[in-house]
Amino acid sequence: MEKSEARRLLMNALGIQSGFWGIGRITGELYAILYTAQEPLTLAEIAAELGVTKGNVSVAIRRLEELGMVRRQYQPGDRRVFFAPNIDFWDIGRHFLQRRYQPAFATSFQLVDDSIRQAEASGDTFVQNRIETLKKFYDLLDQLTAILLTANPMTLASLGQEMLQMASSKTEAPTEMEV
Repeated sequence: MEKSEARRLLMNALGIQSGFWGIGRITGELYAILYTAQEPLTLAEIAAELGVTKGNVSVAIRRLEELGMVRRQYQPGDRRVFFAPNIDFWDIGRHFLQRRYQPAFATSFQLVDDSIRQAEASGDTFVQNRIETLKKFYDLLDQLTAILLTANPMTLASLGQEMLQMASSKTEAPTEMEV
């Protein structure tokens, strides 16, 4: 399967993004291959296109399956496993947030709360105030994530439009929480 320049660029873009999110460059490149393929592909076909071993592809495929980005398919009379992309980006985004956000932030939120109590107990009001500002930001992230995980895409799109309108009409200096 010949890669077009557009596919190469998308592979690079998604490789960079997946590397940023900590799931490995090859994982993003693999998703780009599946996303731009007209039909589901086998491990061997994906490995050949990426120029890596089937073992490397297998590891990346498992990551994508865990994130709800890829699904397995079987074809009658063929023992091979085929892989197809999930192209519902809202579904992928929610799935990703559920898996990546909740465990890490639950621990982080608890440690921030513990830090506030410790600063208060030691009488360090400067540190306490700084940590409380961070906690307000974390609480906002928690609320935004809850909205993203529960709202339907149309509601989110409408909310996004309203937020953009509010931001473009705002002329006053940012508050401490907005910086």
